[in-house]
Amino acid sequence: MASSAARADQALSRQVVERVKRAWGESPFYQAQLDGPAPDRLALKPVDPYGADKALGEAIIAGRLSIGADAVDCEGELERLWPLAGREGPLHDFLHRFVWLRHLAALGQRGRDPAQRLAEAWFAAHEKWSPDSWEPYTTGERLIHLCCHGQVVLARGDALWRSRVLTSMARQTRHLARAGHRAGAAHERLLTAMALTVAALALPGCEPAAEKGLELLRRELRLQIRPDGGHVSRNPSRQLELVVRLQMVLKALEARRMPTPGFLRHIIGRAAAHAQLFRAGDGRLAVFNGGYEDDGAALASALEAIEEGAEPTGFARHSGFQRLEAARAVVIADIGAARGGAATPGGFQGGASFHFSSGRSRIIVNCGAGAHLPGEWSAALRQAAAHSTLSTEPREFGAVLFKNAVITHRRAEDSRGQLLEIERAFSAEGGTMQHARRFYLAARGDDLRGEDSLINPTPALRTHWRLRFHLHPDVRASFARDGKSIILALPNKEGWRFRTNCRDIAIERSVYCGVGGLPQSTEQIVIAGPSAEAPAVGDIIVRWSFRRMDAA
Repeated sequence: MASSAARADQALSRQVVERVKRAWGESPFYQAQLDGPAPDRLALKPVDPYGADKALGEAIIAGRLSIGADAVDCEGELERLWPLAGREGPLHDFLHRFVWLRHLAALGQRGRDPAQRLAEAWFAAHEKWSPDSWEPYTTGERLIHLCCHGQVVLARGDALWRSRVLTSMARQTRHLARAGHRAGAAHERLLTAMALTVAALALPGCEPAAEKGLELLRRELRLQIRPDGGHVSRNPSRQLELVVRLQMVLKALEARRMPTPGFLRHIIGRAAAHAQLFRAGDGRLAVFNGGYEDDGAALASALEAIEEGAEPTGFARHSGFQRLEAARAVVIADIGAARGGAATPGGFQGGASFHFSSGRSRIIVNCGAGAHLPGEWSAALRQAAAHSTLSTEPREFGAVLFKNAVITHRRAEDSRGQLLEIERAFSAEGGTMQHARRFYLAARGDDLRGEDSLINPTPALRTHWRLRFHLHPDVRASFARDGKSIILALPNKEGWRFRTNCRDIAIERSVYCGVGGLPQSTEQIVIAGPSAEAPAVGDIIVRWSFRRMDAA
């Protein structure tokens, strides 16, 4: 009863706060604070390195949109998209953040009229402050896309329309200067600070807001960037976006001939080097902690910020990642928290999970992120079972695996190959339990061997543990004739053989959400523990290997 009353009080408090915010934002007093010099042009055009999807642009023109799990069809009446977008969700974010501008701009003349119709409908409904469409992070993203692709909207040739758009952009920028620090999540505050800085430099007369943006940026970078250049979220996609936006800020300052803060160049170099750690053989990102494969062109652009002559790093000690690379093979492992540190509760349960690819073909992956999907997807994809690591079935038996874990790691290299050892220690009944995972990648890149050890496992874990190896959707798996090994056929025509010392091995269904959009059907290799009737005695040691078949 007490907890229900507390939740009711909290809900009532939030409603009161929202009403006060709405009343203040809509008041003539706040609206007057957003007035100021009206820019007559964009002083600079930031470069958006993310690739456009022309097919998505054509879908926008047709009025048939599918973003994440949200789908609408306005039958070509583009103005109807705004009320159909709702007040939250992937479609709302896609539209109100003006992400659609990137895809329509790529269509040239064909995309110009639809872009202007969509923009005119937005200004008609949302030109003045509103709590949803003027939320700080959403406003910052909208300004970035207008700065990068705004010429498509401004090209109508109507002086009144041009003035209306630029004046609204200036008002939104001044709003961000006052409200940017109130963006919700940490990474949203960081991106909002950069959007504020770029927009203020792009709009003549808004330069004072750029100083506030740089001040907020300095503070958030100090709070969110680790000494190895990694973002605290440990999300590769956010890392990439961080570097791209920092490059925008740097180039905007240079274009306006303004002094560059000393911290900026130093941070960009470290952050870009960290992003390089996640680059797979196909030029896109490995999937960890809510990230996606993302855009190869944007990653290539971000890596230009790495200082000339800098040696590629194979590890990120503070952020908790290791990279093994030999010939065409790449292994990227999530070693968890900083050396000796505790794992973060409530996050992705991907400790000791890994990405494995050969050439441009991904072999072993994690399942990806579900932030853009409805219902229980987001929570399900955070579970250990959605990662290529140790988990339990049912998952309730694995509660001990993700509570008060302390992670350490060691690495060694010689002319024959590279060895990585990850140890996770957990407080369990009767003492401390350990999960140790070892990777060995041969120097020729044709042989990856692994070993998972459960030391002093709990009785429940002895019979309910699972080792999962999620396969990329492009990989085809089938049992070999011996019935004990699995043949993996890759799209690059390579064949790999998976072996293990365990008898209970299966190919099961899985999903992959590493590219956004709807989940893709794929498969996973699952090694299971012994039955309850014949439980294992002592420590449990599982050995496994992936070996290219031309090397067998």
